[in-house]
Amino acid sequence: MQAISNAEAAVTESVRAEGTGRRRDYIGSGGKIAPGPQAFLVERLYANARIDPHFHDVDQFQVVVQGNGRIGKTAVEPVTFQYADAYTPYGPIVAKEAGIAFFTLRPVASGGHFSMPGNRHRMPCRAGRNLSGMVAANLAPVAAGNVARETLLPAEADGVMAVCLRLGAHASTAGVPSDAGGQYYLVSGGTLIQPGRDLGRHALIHVAAGETAPTLTAGAEGATLLMMQFGRPSDRPGSNVSMLAARDPSSYVERHR
Repeated sequence: MQAISNAEAAVTESVRAEGTGRRRDYIGSGGKIAPGPQAFLVERLYANARIDPHFHDVDQFQVVVQGNGRIGKTAVEPVTFQYADAYTPYGPIVAKEAGIAFFTLRPVASGGHFSMPGNRHRMPCRAGRNLSGMVAANLAPVAAGNVARETLLPAEADGVMAVCLRLGAHASTAGVPSDAGGQYYLVSGGTLIQPGRDLGRHALIHVAAGETAPTLTAGAEGATLLMMQFGRPSDRPGSNVSMLAARDPSSYVERHR
């Protein structure tokens, strides 16, 4: 298990004509192929930020945590999540006046993306799933010591799923058993307590496939977490993590920046 706070993420700035963006690397580094997972927070907190339609060669979750806008035709605001199979185009991502910030979470690193429609010939299969959901805002607080679980994305046949966990003050619970691909837990509100440290808003926990579920303990203000699980390896292109580390880094048309 890996646990990373927002303050521990490495920050890279990118200056564009329309504004300055930031990427906070939690696990791995955007744009670099590696055998392990990859997680980063994209911050484009300026008006009308836009990322054109594209696809990736890996499965991924994205979670909007600040600002608002749309992904394709779907309106997004905190805390909206989207899951996309590898080689499934999505977008554009278009922000409103306050800009947008979103996590990108992957079971294995991707080195870049493929813009659409010009790279359709690079898709080895038909587009797959593009699923979304949301952690409801302004829910009644959970009583101290209690835990509420809500399934936001019921488990697909391969295990892809999303669950919201809400812990009252000082509540403790086991996480969701990892019975498919790896998992991410995103702290969207409150604080988790770990020995010697606190994990506040926008902290991430990564649980590898088959790893024991973590014990989650909330602080005095409680905690809200979004758990996202990837699917089991299959013959679907991009789903088998063990085969993806051998990709050619020069094959990417556009790299993360």
